[in-house]
Amino acid sequence: MISYYDIIISMRILILGNNHSAESFYYNLSKNKQDIVFSTCSKVENYIEYENEDDIVDFCSANEINFILVTEEKYINLSLQEKLISSDITVFSPSPEAIGICKYKSNAKKFINKNKFLSPKYFIAERNNLAFDYLKTSTYPLAIRPDIHSYRECSQFVETFGQAQKIINKFFESGNKKIIIEDYIQGKNVVIWAISDGYSAKIIGTNARYQNNIGLFEPEFLDNEAKEKILKEVINPAISSLAQQEEEYIGILGFDFITDSNKNPYLVGFNSFFDDISVDFYTKCYDINWTEIFESCVVGDIFTKYEIKSNDEYALTIRTNDDIKFINARIKSNLKKYVEELDYNTDEFKEAVKLWKY
Repeated sequence: MISYYDIIISMRILILGNNHSAESFYYNLSKNKQDIVFSTCSKVENYIEYENEDDIVDFCSANEINFILVTEEKYINLSLQEKLISSDITVFSPSPEAIGICKYKSNAKKFINKNKFLSPKYFIAERNNLAFDYLKTSTYPLAIRPDIHSYRECSQFVETFGQAQKIINKFFESGNKKIIIEDYIQGKNVVIWAISDGYSAKIIGTNARYQNNIGLFEPEFLDNEAKEKILKEVINPAISSLAQQEEEYIGILGFDFITDSNKNPYLVGFNSFFDDISVDFYTKCYDINWTEIFESCVVGDIFTKYEIKSNDEYALTIRTNDDIKFINARIKSNLKKYVEELDYNTDEFKEAVKLWKY
């Protein structure tokens, strides 16, 4: 007689996203040959086309999809999630309400201020002239941030009034209804990635970033004491605050920090899923079953069942336009050698490592 444990249970998975994160997870989850993986990412083999969300629901029904991973914010839609969940499909994604702090930087700033997290002084401007008035009484350098969260339009650092004017006009002309002017903090841009069941969270990784074009990963980038302090004083309080607002965040949440020379972590924003610069490290350097992790997170037993830990490797992600290259090594010094072997302008890399003191 065949027992329950002798049966191989296959998953039929749909990844909603048309970004590098969707592509990276498609190939990661496809390594399990008993599972069938589809995606709305145009770069993969099992690519599905659709015109509206009803087409997605129909596809899930026709192909008996039982798990959905959402990697891009535009797919986080309440009516779509309700339709999928009502069809007994497990959906790994935060709610539309919960990602408000990720989608718009002005929402993130207000949330950070409300919870009294350490953060640079800022000003939110809804018109050019209000921004220019603020600039006239400001001390430079400054960080100018677009309100809309997008890797294509990243924050800019300015040292003069003229530079700031040009950047602010550019951000408003590109569709931002607001811009954020922020005091400049000299330090490293660090992203701490956490997984949350809606009520508590666990750190699963840390990496440094430079201008949304270079990501650095190394085991000792932040020591355990620093990470535990951030988990206790920022990450779990943020998750609890969202839950109290009835906006429980279930999923991957990235916390953007700038750490100064004294290792003080200034919280500057949030990410709703692994970004394109970070994702390859988590799909290629973690020897775990991500589908099981995500399902367990939705169920709510992840913190009693799993330890999420990377291999002790060093890695770099480098973006040139839409091309993303990932390299990793057991020895830190080898990363620099591998970068030099790439067909890549190393000037930006040199600026990054100078800032990181790498």
